[in-house]
Amino acid sequence: MDLWSPDYEILSVYEDKKKNEMKSITTLLNLKREWGNPPLLNSWNSTSSPCNWPQILCSGDNSVTRIIAKDYNISGEIPGYISDLKNLTALVLAYNLIRGNFPTGLFNCSKLQYLDLSQNYFVGTLPVDIDRLRSLQYLDISANNFTGDVPPAIGNLTELRSLYMYSNLFNGTFPVEISNLVNLENLGMAYNAFLSAAIPPEFGSLKNIKYIWWTRANLICEIPASFANFSSLEHLDLAANDMHGEIPSELFLLRNLSNVYLFKNWFSGPIPLQIESLNMIEIDLAMNNLNGTILEDFGEWTKLELLNLFSNKLYGEIPQSIGLIPSLMNFQVFNNKLSGILPPEIGLHSKLEAFEVSDNLGSFSC
Repeated sequence: MDLWSPDYEILSVYEDKKKNEMKSITTLLNLKREWGNPPLLNSWNSTSSPCNWPQILCSGDNSVTRIIAKDYNISGEIPGYISDLKNLTALVLAYNLIRGNFPTGLFNCSKLQYLDLSQNYFVGTLPVDIDRLRSLQYLDISANNFTGDVPPAIGNLTELRSLYMYSNLFNGTFPVEISNLVNLENLGMAYNAFLSAAIPPEFGSLKNIKYIWWTRANLICEIPASFANFSSLEHLDLAANDMHGEIPSELFLLRNLSNVYLFKNWFSGPIPLQIESLNMIEIDLAMNNLNGTILEDFGEWTKLELLNLFSNKLYGEIPQSIGLIPSLMNFQVFNNKLSGILPPEIGLHSKLEAFEVSDNLGSFSC
């Protein structure tokens, strides 16, 4: 057969695809055994192509590019030979029973972009050279048992769009190098026992950030003024920490902001006067040391569903504009120093589900 003939090229392509398929079958069946032969992976067998298995996606040359096996009752560990799947771009093994250390075998999967290992039983520290996963755009290791520090090398994963590390046992530090993740849109660090630390002002360089979840993570000090750079920010949750100082006046100037949770901290001073974040849906500033009045401008939040200001030191009257918010369902301002009369329109224009104004300077008149 002529080496340059179309028939030879077709045969060569077919042989390459068959080789890739056989290599993938061997690796995947070994993984299946390592993972305890879960019944939900019964389709993984030696008599069919992995490209036809529901949890597998292949490229045109029959190389495995994605494994999606969420909540499949997988146990065991992720062995080093997973690196034989060199064209892997996505690995989703969330909600399983996988144990062991972070799977460094993935370092040799140089095309890996999406890694979700959340809701498993991983232990130990993150590898100091985690930046070898240089193509990652999405990393979720939340709800595991990782400990120690978040390594500075994570700041070298500059393609990351989403980083979720919440609900682990991290008890060391988080690095300022996270501020190098200039493409980052989602950051979840909540529910960890980090050493007490302030949010570095350098984080203001995360100009594409949309979502910050940092509840109960031993944060201290003030909200950095550099948060004013977060023009894309939609969701900010710093609740249940030991932060103090005033709420930055620029916070409510962020026009895309829709959800703010700063409750159970030590914030003091007045609520910022200027409001341009007109897409606000939920705001919870309860259990702080805020003083001053509730602003009439709050009525401009016409999409607002939840407003919690209870257990502060607010005084004055509840603005009439609050009663005109058409979407308001939850309004709680108890345990303050408020006085005066309730807005007569409150509850007439929205379906209030929770309303609590008790324990103020006196009983409100109607």
